[in-house]
Amino acid sequence: MEGQSNQDIPSAFNFEGLSDHEILEAILDMHKPSKNPVVRWLWTVLGCIFVVFAVIGTIVPGWPTTSWLVAAGFCFGRSSRRMFHWLLTNRVFGNVLLEYYVAGRALPLHSKIVIIGIISVVSAFSIYVVTKLGDPGFGQTAIAIVAVIGIWFVRWKVPTV
Repeated sequence: MEGQSNQDIPSAFNFEGLSDHEILEAILDMHKPSKNPVVRWLWTVLGCIFVVFAVIGTIVPGWPTTSWLVAAGFCFGRSSRRMFHWLLTNRVFGNVLLEYYVAGRALPLHSKIVIIGIISVVSAFSIYVVTKLGDPGFGQTAIAIVAVIGIWFVRWKVPTV
């Protein structure tokens, strides 16, 4: 995470000199909703679940907020321009998500640490449960591989603010 600056962050858009409205429109234009209504519905449901997790993060100390908002934004960007606009302009946590996009889609170090911790704990618990259920090793291996890929991606591929 060291050695990464905002100039190293790949950004699809340069927001310097733009008004708040222009920034918002540029972010909305980066995402195109699916044409399939079933897919849009699934993305909307998943986005709503992530918003609930983000709301929990505003109440429970140590529970990430930005990470869930980014996931919700990703889902709403593929389901509904109206919902994505609502998320970006929400008075409770819209600024956090806007900062994420303006910073070049980067996460703060503390968010990355929490995300990696959650991936580790949930994966370890999942491996324990799958083992108790009698899996011969395929499930545990799959969970471990996905966890390692997730941790690697968050640690080295997601830029740090």
